[in-house]
Amino acid sequence: MPSLHSVEVRTMLLLSASLAVTSCLELLQLLLLAICCLAYILFINCRTRLRLRDDPSRAPPPRPTRQPFQPSSQLPVRQESKVPVQPPSFQSIGFSEQVAELLELITPSEASERVAKELAAYTESIIQEMLPGASVEGFANADILRGTAFGVAVPEIDLVVIADPDCLERQLQGRLAKGGVHKTRMDARKMQKSAIRACTDLLVAAGGFKFRRSAFRCEEPKVTLMGPSTMSVSGQGIPVDFSVNCATPGCHAALVCACGAIDVRSRGLILLVRRWSKDRGVCHVARGHLSPYGWTLLAIFYLQAKAAMLPPLSATKNGKDYEVKPLEDEAVESTIAPGECPDSLTVGDLFSGFIGFYERELNLQFEAVSLHHGRRQPSTQKSDDAETVDLGLRIQDPFDPERNCGASMSQEGLQRLREELVRADIILSATKQASLSEVLQPWVPA
Repeated sequence: MPSLHSVEVRTMLLLSASLAVTSCLELLQLLLLAICCLAYILFINCRTRLRLRDDPSRAPPPRPTRQPFQPSSQLPVRQESKVPVQPPSFQSIGFSEQVAELLELITPSEASERVAKELAAYTESIIQEMLPGASVEGFANADILRGTAFGVAVPEIDLVVIADPDCLERQLQGRLAKGGVHKTRMDARKMQKSAIRACTDLLVAAGGFKFRRSAFRCEEPKVTLMGPSTMSVSGQGIPVDFSVNCATPGCHAALVCACGAIDVRSRGLILLVRRWSKDRGVCHVARGHLSPYGWTLLAIFYLQAKAAMLPPLSATKNGKDYEVKPLEDEAVESTIAPGECPDSLTVGDLFSGFIGFYERELNLQFEAVSLHHGRRQPSTQKSDDAETVDLGLRIQDPFDPERNCGASMSQEGLQRLREELVRADIILSATKQASLSEVLQPWVPA
């Protein structure tokens, strides 16, 4: 093995020889020499790599082969909730007595109305920072101080921002421009969605609200928010449906008020039908079910066409003003069975009749529901929308005769509606005393 001194001597001699040779060469010859040296270096590297590749001792270890995916033979099993939602329990024995006990609990109280107004006033103070001149209305559809199943899925409070469309357009021009929407392409629905997004961002950032979900694909776009816990008596956030220039909450409140003034039992039936549809999971519009407002229309139509307790109704809307009045010139024919006086029927009896009417007598796919006529009639109108499946449901909005409140129903939603009507009819038609707790047993997926 050569010593370190001999290696240094050889290196010095090699460098001296290189300097001596290159000093006698011209620039073109030096460039040619550099190219030859580079080619020699590349040749040596390639030969070394080929030797390493052919050497089996230096071969890389084989990669592990991936096993093909094999689906499990076991189907997913629904796990029971650690804190399942329990059905309501009652002190009363009879079904009608249990219904009366429930209505005392779910009827909107003065405290609920006060909380709804306070939430509306608080929301209005925040919204006016962005939309000067806008107002907010709050509607309490039930007693919000008592929790129910699917409370967040279907809130009992509606907050509606009432704003002039021209004011909305001026205030939201900057937001729409950032999204690439030009003024010539804006329509009322896009403006409504953009306003809801802007207001929601403001309420979450400055108002203490919490966002839960949006429902922009519905006919009337809205979002579900959790109100500030400081405004709740229980210290927990109150779920609310928030919308902009939405007419349905005001229409519902006007109908309930007008029908309750004619017969107070109609208000109780509407509350009970909405509670039943909510607990049994058949009023979620996003899942293809009938809306709570649609269930209200069905309850009122039953009281017109079957129970003969309500006359045909005329409904008009002018801005924030809603008017519902009876059509006294229309004759109402009673179809109550002989021996059953409408004045003696309780809300529990009316609910049993409501279930039987829509389960055994009226087929929603072939008969129209119209509060203006107040009587049964065949459905003749067909949908002009080629993109949607027409199921034949015709539930006319009394405030907008061109609007079909049954358009939100899907085939699966219609099947679920029929299943729930059959289930409730079996429970109520049993020879033993019916149990309201069993009727309102919260629905769980199979």
